[in-house]
Amino acid sequence: MKAMVVVAAALLAAGCAGRSEAKLDPTPAPSVSVSPGTGLVLRTSTSGGIAGLGGPGSLPDFSLYGDGRAIAGSSGTLTEYRLTPQAVRRIVSAAQDAGLATPRTVESPNMADAMYAVVTFVVDGHPRTTRLVEPVSDTKAAAVLAMLNPSTWARGDLAAAPHPYRPAKVAALALPGSATGAPRWPYATPLGSGTRVGTRTCTVLTGAAARKAPIGRWRDWADHGRSYRVLLRPLLPDEADCTAIA
Repeated sequence: MKAMVVVAAALLAAGCAGRSEAKLDPTPAPSVSVSPGTGLVLRTSTSGGIAGLGGPGSLPDFSLYGDGRAIAGSSGTLTEYRLTPQAVRRIVSAAQDAGLATPRTVESPNMADAMYAVVTFVVDGHPRTTRLVEPVSDTKAAAVLAMLNPSTWARGDLAAAPHPYRPAKVAALALPGSATGAPRWPYATPLGSGTRVGTRTCTVLTGAAARKAPIGRWRDWADHGRSYRVLLRPLLPDEADCTAIA
């Protein structure tokens, strides 16, 4: 079976400079290639920092799939792109050349609140995770991350015009609230029960509810006599339900 690749990483900023230390996994780096289909190929996300980014339920900054779809953005403002097969292979080749298939952690002992680029390479279904403290000192890894900025892509790398991402499913992440006079939760799915995602309760909206959901912002809602603070978070194509973001 051909190897299937998943990479996850984030372009991040560190608060201050410090000496970096790398802990390498002794597992040899595999040879990787992109399997045909729609599976996840590459992902970037933000981790760490004073704000504690990258926790359960957080939205990746960038996701690339085997069919060339790329979804980028933050919060509820996501854009879907379509890359050519050649562009996808070029990105994957650069990631392999940068050694991102070999798990490692690059840390800075002088930075208590460091931010990281988290890279997960999945080969034959086995995830391999690399965490790189920002700013990334590894020039090859930094070059790969720079390749994931859609504003730098040549027109010839795009197989179709970009458009807003329209999720088929939306996760409702709810925290108990204290707001009075909040509008009534307009969907049949209750907020008080569901899958735990960090400190929140997660339920999934589909169909017309997902298409109409005001995603991307915290809002107050009342449901079954209780008040909640709710974030409506779009699920990406590889995220089937709340367990995928937990």
